[in-house]
Amino acid sequence: MQLFAVLLWAVLGLCAGQKPCCTPDQWEGTTQELQGFLVDDKLGTVYGTVEVSYDFTNQKLALAENLNETGSGNTKLKVIQDYKKGTQYAIQGNSCMEFALKGSMRKQCIPDNATHIGTFSFGGMAPDGLECDAFMTTVAGMDNVYAISDMTRDGCYPVTQVSVNLMREHSTMTTQVFTDVTPGIKDPSIFTPPVPPCDKVVLEDTTELGSDFLKRVRRSFEQFI
Repeated sequence: MQLFAVLLWAVLGLCAGQKPCCTPDQWEGTTQELQGFLVDDKLGTVYGTVEVSYDFTNQKLALAENLNETGSGNTKLKVIQDYKKGTQYAIQGNSCMEFALKGSMRKQCIPDNATHIGTFSFGGMAPDGLECDAFMTTVAGMDNVYAISDMTRDGCYPVTQVSVNLMREHSTMTTQVFTDVTPGIKDPSIFTPPVPPCDKVVLEDTTELGSDFLKRVRRSFEQFI
């Protein structure tokens, strides 16, 4: 089915060669997530939502997961990243932990080396549908990890993304549908950690915060868009 979609976009593309774009510096939305995985010969699924608040202007990112995973049940976790302060917070129920955050925040852009598959109308024929551009991307140095990202032609907002990670002991296929996406940040307090202050924790590798799925969601902001 995915191959058919790729071929269809290639045939019906209205503007071949469209250049990669960057999302607005501030936007919010909810991703509907579905993932199938094969880990150490174990098959499973993860499904649910992740609420995203992306603020490149003020160097902040908030992700709130509500996900269900085979064998693990429901997980609710919120992660707040403040790159200016170099601080990251993980909030789960009444528990809150503070971690050091290293590195700089990446601007969400389709990479320059992405392949433009084509332009299409999402949800109906133009002018009633949403005009989008589809790009295929591989992670640098990892030919077995790739994604197809659909972005709006007007504004470069994310619409859908299908990513595949073909590893010998850990393979995944993830579908993300971005819903209720709006420009700007409606309430800046979304980036405010709980009071009293969170417990400080020394953790060298903060990519291990949260469920396996939330880790992969966070990495998608660094790898593809």
